[in-house]
Amino acid sequence: MGIESVRQGNSAACIYDIFRVHFPTAEVVADVTWGKGRFWKWPIKLSDNAPDVQVVGLDADTRGGADVQADYRFVPLKDQSVDVLVFDPPFIFTPGIRRIVGSKRFFLGSEEGIRFSDDERVQRPKTPEQLLYHTEVVANEARRVARRGMILKGQELIVTRPFWWVHHVMRRIGEPEDMLIQVSPAPRLNDPRWKRQFHFRRRHAIYLVYKW
Repeated sequence: MGIESVRQGNSAACIYDIFRVHFPTAEVVADVTWGKGRFWKWPIKLSDNAPDVQVVGLDADTRGGADVQADYRFVPLKDQSVDVLVFDPPFIFTPGIRRIVGSKRFFLGSEEGIRFSDDERVQRPKTPEQLLYHTEVVANEARRVARRGMILKGQELIVTRPFWWVHHVMRRIGEPEDMLIQVSPAPRLNDPRWKRQFHFRRRHAIYLVYKW
């Protein structure tokens, strides 16, 4: 049995369903874009016999509760040290949209990046093409650190032109084992401050499941 084609619900419900179907015995997971840990607010365990999932949270900003401050392109974990890697990249590029949606989830909205030290700085992607490159880099890191697979979350975009994220990811990384489309109930998606709606899929998110 595969995942439902369309899932109405929040991110935690979608991630829960993916683990229930594809990674039911996973014990250690790396979330390399932790944010505030919203993926892991599950109501119940995967099953009565399933182990508790230990999630290692990594993020450029640890104020949301991440365990490790890190750039997701350089995951500071040992080879084959987790079962699954999860990546939810920053998809908002323009300052105007970041002011509406909020910036902390997206590298703090910093144009200069987040400074770790005087000579080390995390740069967020500023274009869809840069985001695609970041996704490819993370996929390579996932194959290094994760034993079973990875989950990528993304969205189809219209910035200056249509950018079909799923199509480009599949061309660069390969076809996934499964795909789930989320229809989000988030109230901000109907915010009247959005003056122009460029894309009818803005309520949707897409999860690509890779297994190896």
